[in-house]
Amino acid sequence: MTAVEGERAVGPPINDEAAVPAQREQEKESPAPPEQPDPTSETVPPSSPSDDEQPSSSPSDDQEPSPSDDEEPPPSDHEPVPSPPDDDAAPPAAHDPDDPAPPPPVDPPAPAVPPRRRGRLVVGALLLGVLLTAGGGAVGAWAALAFRPPAAPPPAPAPTGLIAAVDAVTPAVLRIQSGAPDTGAAGTALVVTPTGDVVTNEHLVHGESTATLIGPDGRNSTARVIASDEQADVAWLRIDGAQGLPVARLAGPAAVRPGEDVVAIGNALNLDGAPSITSGIVSAVGRSTASLTDVIQTDAAISSGSSGGALVDRSGTVVGITTEALVGDPSVSVEDIAFAIPADRVVAVLRGMGLDIPTTG
Repeated sequence: MTAVEGERAVGPPINDEAAVPAQREQEKESPAPPEQPDPTSETVPPSSPSDDEQPSSSPSDDQEPSPSDDEEPPPSDHEPVPSPPDDDAAPPAAHDPDDPAPPPPVDPPAPAVPPRRRGRLVVGALLLGVLLTAGGGAVGAWAALAFRPPAAPPPAPAPTGLIAAVDAVTPAVLRIQSGAPDTGAAGTALVVTPTGDVVTNEHLVHGESTATLIGPDGRNSTARVIASDEQADVAWLRIDGAQGLPVARLAGPAAVRPGEDVVAIGNALNLDGAPSITSGIVSAVGRSTASLTDVIQTDAAISSGSSGGALVDRSGTVVGITTEALVGDPSVSVEDIAFAIPADRVVAVLRGMGLDIPTTG
């Protein structure tokens, strides 16, 4: 058989498991195999082996013989004779007995499967719901306290009833002067209509046809005396051309009771500026004096100049027109006794004169 240049004879298949012990034993006894020729060196065509030339030693089952450049192992009876390869085919790679066996193929790792977190999320949501339900009240209260805006400062205390009553009536209280500046009378008057109708005591304008009215702001107005009742001590005056004046509200019948708080607003001693304010209670009703009958008694101080002023309850309603006060003498001691004409009687007198004004009751 003619050898093909550049090829090696292929021996029988190697049984690795049986060859390992025998190979080790042979390695101990036999010398090292000859060096392999350098494949890069020039290859000498092998000659045809003769029948007498045999390999010096037969290779074992587990070791492939090392053929020399001049020899080719004879074909075995049990070994198929390799057919000449195609010239165009690439020569198979030679197996070096000193190279370790290639490792067995390893399967690629399976792709990582993400852990199932859906169940954990559901359980976490349930636990969160339970916690929020159980602690919702406490958390809500804490949040309300933590994020609550600062409390507004407390409002200023509201005025008491008497203070509010004074504020409501004072704009309608005027000073009145009649007669000569030095010898005439001075007192107080009340505006009862926005168009300039005014009420005062008759004794302040007795015998006069006009009077001067001075408002809280100091402005003077001339008023005509329309009508007067000396017995009732009531007079009706009018400021011609007046519009939009502040008015005082007069009470109806039975609007006052003993013990009720009241204030007296008037031009005490004809002092400049705002009217004077004194406070007291209703001491009695239905009193009679030397000149008047069925009047209101009060301990609110009334001085000269306070005549014709307003006696006002807590609601800001005028319950009487102040008219006189008692004074003592060396033989009689008098303290805090003054009188006012009931408002319902004043209204009745004005209606009799032709002036109809509304009342609170």
